[in-house]
Amino acid sequence: MAATAVAAIGPEQGSAMPHSSELAEKHAGNASVLVDVTRCIGCGSCVNACKADNDLPTRYDEPAEGSDAALSPSNYTIVEPQEGARNGATATVKKQCMHCLEPACASVCFMKAIYKTDAGPVVYDPNRCVGCRYCIMACPFGVPKFDYDATMGRVYKCDMCVDRTSEGRPTACAEACPAGALTFGTREEMLAEAHGRIASEPDRYIDHVYGETEVGGTGMLYLSDVPFAQLGFPTELPDEALPGFTHEITKLIPPAAAGIGTMLIWLYSRRVKVLAEQEAAKEAALAATASTGKEDES
Repeated sequence: MAATAVAAIGPEQGSAMPHSSELAEKHAGNASVLVDVTRCIGCGSCVNACKADNDLPTRYDEPAEGSDAALSPSNYTIVEPQEGARNGATATVKKQCMHCLEPACASVCFMKAIYKTDAGPVVYDPNRCVGCRYCIMACPFGVPKFDYDATMGRVYKCDMCVDRTSEGRPTACAEACPAGALTFGTREEMLAEAHGRIASEPDRYIDHVYGETEVGGTGMLYLSDVPFAQLGFPTELPDEALPGFTHEITKLIPPAAAGIGTMLIWLYSRRVKVLAEQEAAKEAALAATASTGKEDES
């Protein structure tokens, strides 16, 4: 819905936002994962690996109620069944943050709590977040999720295992996949691999690499044997990067709305204070426990 509203306005004439080809060249060395839907067996190994690597609760094969149904604060990635997508049969599709080359979520975050790293992953810094949720509204893929139970609230999403990928190591999900459905490499390598598979097996794949040009391009790339609309992907997306569109929307905000920014800055300051108080309370509790233990020994 957000993507539709953004696309309806369009970028201004003479916008400096680069086209898909320019973005592809600029981000050719970014970390990327190729997801081959035709090879996915729906085992959930990628989900369990993600949960283990990020210390998230539950497992794919022993999920909490509803936890395997959608992306959430405890699910950075899911394996989504699409019933009837494959000539009446069910297809399983891994979904997570798409790691856009020019992320709309980062473009609307005035606190820079969400930003794109030089290595490619789009990451989130909870210490800078004020809970405005603009990133959630801006994302064309509906990825970021908000945890209302966290202190001052916070956003959760896949960070493409930034600690791993910044060192050239594969994501936890790609490393765990037993079926070869996930391949890790640079974006240039993954696009070459994707088009190579299409060329060598044209009867197996549709001639479309999802994420190659959508919203300027993404770090997560997909191959499929059926149209992506049948797999639940948004297909009415522009090829231009969305920050050019979101810029047009933010220009429409009246100057009076600046007061909202002041309030959010106050909320950020309050968040930092609350977190500091919680940390101090934890340290005091640990000190008290240690002191009690010494007294018991004496």
